[in-house]
Amino acid sequence: MRSENGVEFLQWALPRLGFRWSGFRKPRGQVLKRIRKRMEELGLAGGYDQYRDYLNENPQEWEHLDRLCYVSISKFLRDRKLWDFIRDELLCELMRADRPGQVAIWSVGCCNGEEPYGIAIMADQLSPNSAEAGNVSILATERNRELLERARRGRYPGGALRELSEQELKTYFRKTEDPEAQYEITGRLRRYIEFEERDIRVSMPARRFDLVFCRNLVFTYFEHKEQTAFLRKLQPRIKPGGCLVIGSNEELPDARRLEQITGTHPVYRTTG
Repeated sequence: MRSENGVEFLQWALPRLGFRWSGFRKPRGQVLKRIRKRMEELGLAGGYDQYRDYLNENPQEWEHLDRLCYVSISKFLRDRKLWDFIRDELLCELMRADRPGQVAIWSVGCCNGEEPYGIAIMADQLSPNSAEAGNVSILATERNRELLERARRGRYPGGALRELSEQELKTYFRKTEDPEAQYEITGRLRRYIEFEERDIRVSMPARRFDLVFCRNLVFTYFEHKEQTAFLRKLQPRIKPGGCLVIGSNEELPDARRLEQITGTHPVYRTTG
């Protein structure tokens, strides 16, 4: 099956799902692999053109295709300088002893769990005892149930942990017998995190947050219209003075009421 046919199919299908092709261009291989498997399940031997016809004749199949369009490549503490800034500047301020209330953090589209566990590592480095840990609550949401279960299990191959220091690896992970996922998160980090299945295109959490991570998801893979709609729904969910962290190569479609707090990192604080 020719790869260029797969590209043509994605360029046709993705906008119909509210996604943009440019975001999927580089990691398209993993998406096309899932689609080919789906075509085999349906007994469609005629390739992408036949699957396109099938979608036109069976509208309910679009929902299944939507579930196949995700990118799961990630690792812990990607862009390490950004993570150090988050710990030393944002979390340090939010977790001050004289600051009332619990620190509420949201990891949007947590994928395999690397991001929320990474946030927990940063928080734990600032509050290593159990009593202080209760002052930080991390909500990790993901629309894909399979990815969410992987995140809950918290098992990872060694390659996903390359940005961690030896001390972080020793403190927050234990070795397993699984050759494909040699490390497992310890309970020390699990105490911070609540996992939840949620499609952010459909609904938003009711609570409000001091800090929101929305990295390499909405502002990479969503069409501009969907980006704008999401940002409009997100802003009321961020507390006054709270911050939004996006991907290093991403841009906001509308930065009104959000001000970048440093020219070095993609971190925005609410204003007004």
